[in-house]
Amino acid sequence: MKHARWRERSLWLSRGVVVAAALVALTGVVFSDGGGGGPAWTASEVPTPGPSAPTIQELTFWSDALGKEMPFTVYLPQGYGSSPDGRYPVLYMLHGLGGDQGQWARQGLFTAASDLIQRDEIPPLIIVTPEGERGYWVDHANSGPRYGAYVTQDLVSTIDSRYRTMPSRDARAIGGLSMGGHGALQLALNNPNEFSVIGAHSVALRRQSQAFDFFGDKQYFETHDPVSLCKKDHALTRRFKIWLDIGDADPWYRAAEAFHQQLDSQGIPHTWNVYEGGHNDAYWQAHVVDYLRFYGQALESTLAPAEGYVGQ
Repeated sequence: MKHARWRERSLWLSRGVVVAAALVALTGVVFSDGGGGGPAWTASEVPTPGPSAPTIQELTFWSDALGKEMPFTVYLPQGYGSSPDGRYPVLYMLHGLGGDQGQWARQGLFTAASDLIQRDEIPPLIIVTPEGERGYWVDHANSGPRYGAYVTQDLVSTIDSRYRTMPSRDARAIGGLSMGGHGALQLALNNPNEFSVIGAHSVALRRQSQAFDFFGDKQYFETHDPVSLCKKDHALTRRFKIWLDIGDADPWYRAAEAFHQQLDSQGIPHTWNVYEGGHNDAYWQAHVVDYLRFYGQALESTLAPAEGYVGQ
């Protein structure tokens, strides 16, 4: 088995330390290499931040499931560097079809998290935004690429070994937008011992007739379709804290509403929100704070008694 490999990705390249210094001054967020090999810029170039400053790292690691190196971004909250014994819950946020690992950062996720943590509105947490390409976060049929195992096996184990996480389902949340919302539901339902909280934002729930070829035949499709999975095992679905939201002008609205009604009829507790808007960046940017409040509260409700939990 190949070992995880880590490398720094230059975030600003030609603009260098001028942009870095401005970013630190404006946001308080420090970008680093994440590998224990020192900061991305020297102390003489950028004023050293306080020990509680949040950090964003862009890294790669080797995925056995995909047989290649994959990029991802990690957000470490303020205080992470100054609490060597503290452990943190983890939020995995998946991008949509046509997006990439930076999609959630562009929606303001990391900036909003820093603000909410600073104001004690959500607990400190690690946030991971992986690259999923156009694979729908699913293991493809007929021995195709294993985008599901890439997340639930390779990525989760890498994050737990690299960072001071709380390595249990109660300390892990997974969410996503559009394709990522489908992925969050499917991955959690198929891996109930890995995650306890699910967020599906503007979820794209495809019928089999709309699905890509890699969803396979009817049997394979149903084992990776959130609607089918919830119909099959009500008790399993009740193990999760679930959030669903969608814009009233979203083309996926009817499918999402039908899924909400299905969960209601099955007696499965969940949060359902319909907001004004469509299937676009403006919609997700407008509600990123709502999403973080949900994840923070859901995780904190299960972790309050946990030993070493920094949110106590």
